[in-house]
Amino acid sequence: MRKLTLLLPFVLLMTTAAECGTNRTGSQRPVHCEVLVDGPKKAEDRDIIVGNVRFNCDKPGAEPLTLKIKLDKKDGDQWHTATNKTFTIRGLDTNAGAFEHQSRTVELKCGSGVFRTVVDWTRDSRGASESDTETSGVVKDPCASFRH
Repeated sequence: MRKLTLLLPFVLLMTTAAECGTNRTGSQRPVHCEVLVDGPKKAEDRDIIVGNVRFNCDKPGAEPLTLKIKLDKKDGDQWHTATNKTFTIRGLDTNAGAFEHQSRTVELKCGSGVFRTVVDWTRDSRGASESDTETSGVVKDPCASFRH
């Protein structure tokens, strides 16, 4: 009887620990998405400024993840949208490997000025919505150091 008393807590502990590492795709909880915004920079091979947004959602992915990405240019004290694009991504296309991300970009012809990347995003999953706005740091003349 004493062995059974010692064995039972061990079995319960191991069962609980095994549950912690499982992929809970059968869960009714909404999937978690990580959305990161990068500051504007000059593309390596083209004369353009790119605003990049990286994302990764848990499996089975968002239904959908909507990214409204824009490059803003500062005019005096005001920010104005220089270019924008909306992306709608679904399911496993919103998922990447561990410590990796999918990405989407917007582009603008190189020019002088102060720029930032902004993303308004919304994730729908299992009947629940989550949304937020992420803004990059400010970059002055992202193409200037690459001009001859």
